[in-house]
Amino acid sequence: YPAKLNPHLRRATPEGGQIIENTKTTIQTVILQKKIMKKVLFILAAVALLASCNKKGEGTTPTEDSLSTAYGTMAGYGIKMQVSGTPDSVNYDEFLKGLEKALATEADTSVNARSFQMGEQIGAQLGSSFTAMKEQGVNINKELFLAELKKAFSEKKEPDQAKMMNLQMTLQSLMGKVQAQAAKKKADEGVKYYQDAEKSGNYKKTAQGVLYKVEKPGKGVNFKKGDEVMLKYKGMHIDGSVFDQSYKAVMFPVDETQLIKGFVDMLTNMKPGMKVTCIIPGKLAYGDRGNQNIAPNETLVFEIETGNLATAADKKMAGGAQAVADSAK
Repeated sequence: YPAKLNPHLRRATPEGGQIIENTKTTIQTVILQKKIMKKVLFILAAVALLASCNKKGEGTTPTEDSLSTAYGTMAGYGIKMQVSGTPDSVNYDEFLKGLEKALATEADTSVNARSFQMGEQIGAQLGSSFTAMKEQGVNINKELFLAELKKAFSEKKEPDQAKMMNLQMTLQSLMGKVQAQAAKKKADEGVKYYQDAEKSGNYKKTAQGVLYKVEKPGKGVNFKKGDEVMLKYKGMHIDGSVFDQSYKAVMFPVDETQLIKGFVDMLTNMKPGMKVTCIIPGKLAYGDRGNQNIAPNETLVFEIETGNLATAADKKMAGGAQAVADSAK
């Protein structure tokens, strides 16, 4: 994560892709009829994709309520269109009971009714997409969502393509608004966190603006741009939750084309064997674009412990690991 690209794969991996793959695996196991499974998968993949393109707070805003309403309507219509092809094999009431139960985060592994299981598993996947959205600062009102889903699901006439397209456009628009609000809130919280830390007097400040506290002094001269350094790190949000860490020393180039500016700046202020806790403001982290589960302009906290400059053996090992990663692309 301090890397501009994934430090192991050297390319970004969209979080939504994993959500969709998890959705696919679960639904394929539960829905035995392949034709229905493929159609339901398409709808859930679309919903999960919208969620992933996009921390806190138990309540929801008016815009999030509007999003929940549109989201529920689209999901209800989509699921109904896919299961209605085999009316004799699906009990709609039991299907909705199973879906509602899953969204309530309950579990009953003794339930074997096919329709109930279908609803339960699809509800679980929707719940997973809600979790992914919440990690990006978007909260879904489950009561509103479920009410609209039931309404759309229970309509006798299936929606035409134009209606579904309009719903999708509405959902995308609302998602964009909610994301923007969430990103601004997180950025503002980060600015305050940085300012409070600066005022505390517990941190030093680099020329570029990274705050840092020395946990363990190092020896020798500071690293410079172009060096390749062995180090351990832990990346955290300002609430202390960890988004990534290395459990052993890994090689990192002191290079702004491969690492975020704040991380490079910190390394050029460190010596071998030094350990610091640093606060990197959003403009020196991922800026306006953000990165995966890191919001735009989010302030980040890192613990960094440096070793020595990378040896020839270290570089060879790192090159071998990169070759394996590249072959897996």
